[in-house]
Amino acid sequence: MHDRDQQQAREAARPSPLTPAERLGMRIAAMRIDANLTQEKLFLAAGISRNTYQRIEAGTGDARYSHLLRIATVLRCHVRDLIP
Repeated sequence: MHDRDQQQAREAARPSPLTPAERLGMRIAAMRIDANLTQEKLFLAAGISRNTYQRIEAGTGDARYSHLLRIATVLRCHVRDLIP
């Protein structure tokens, strides 16, 4: 294996940093678990769809501010507490 191939293999094996959306989703998930809530209880109480909530928590979609407000209300925190 050439030096360049080895470098590319190392870079491919290195975990990529989390995106802001992924960090947000992880933070929300942790706060939900701390509040002893299931995903279903949270999205129903927040009045958002299951798919929307799952995308937010998975970090695969952009969260609307209105959704974050609803999630924060259910978690009894301020929206800024959700943002890592």
